[in-house]
Amino acid sequence: MVEQTQADASRVSNVRLIKQQLPSTDHLLALVTVARLGSFTKAAVELELSQPALSRQIIGLQRTLGVKLFERVGRSVRLTPAGEELVGRAGPLLEELGRVTGNLTTISGTAAGRVRLGASESVAVNSLPAILRAYLQANRRVQLRLVCRTSERLPDMISSGELDIAVCPIEYQDQQEGINCTRLWDEEMVLVLPINHPGRSRSITSYITDDFILVTPGTETRRILDRALAERNVELKVVLEHESTEVIKSMVMAGLGLAILPEPNVRKEARRGELAVLPLTDLKVSRTIYAIADARRQPWPAEVALIEALQRYGR
Repeated sequence: MVEQTQADASRVSNVRLIKQQLPSTDHLLALVTVARLGSFTKAAVELELSQPALSRQIIGLQRTLGVKLFERVGRSVRLTPAGEELVGRAGPLLEELGRVTGNLTTISGTAAGRVRLGASESVAVNSLPAILRAYLQANRRVQLRLVCRTSERLPDMISSGELDIAVCPIEYQDQQEGINCTRLWDEEMVLVLPINHPGRSRSITSYITDDFILVTPGTETRRILDRALAERNVELKVVLEHESTEVIKSMVMAGLGLAILPEPNVRKEARRGELAVLPLTDLKVSRTIYAIADARRQPWPAEVALIEALQRYGR
């Protein structure tokens, strides 16, 4: 009986020792994030920590394990062999732990967890507010972080793990390998005029002598528009270009030219009588909005719920 008690005490002692040696999940998450981004500064921003606080977590992790995990190379950092071993094993474990805890919350009928959402500016301004209001009201334990970037950058941010979901216009032939694309809705491109412009023709050929303000070349929207114009052998007089549709609308309101923009982008201004908006009969062109995600990983419940909310809006 005494021997049994001593054996039980020994096992308890071992458990306590192991517990003391286990690093915290916060420290492991800090390690994996710095390793993925290759920068303490970028990792601190993503984790919403100060850089000194992040550094203290990494130092604490190294002390707990008794090994060096990073070494500096110029302005960046890279993993030591010990760091590579730990990241390779801890990364999947952290993701699985997050998925397990996220799945448990679905028992209550709501999702929980953090979702990093990216969107192009025009989608974020004109479509996301209504979608996210309903989504967050139904899933109050979700912590949402929204990042606005150009449509061209968002797929790379998905592939690198900086974002969980992105919402942006993509052409089918441009969809990247390893990216899951969920079609959401189409947006018709319309002619946008100052409210006092005399023209009310619905033919683009009626405006070839007018000045136009368009989104910058290289953007998804501009590529779609340029191809449609080329197919109809129409050349516009472009006097100003900008990547922001909000800036373009302001320039049109000031009378500096006309524009061709997705209809949702100018719906509010048209209703308020600030801009004239005309569908074109001889230039039928639209862009398709997709939700994109990394095909290599299983989405968490909060992400699935968000994509479903986006699809409902599209319907």
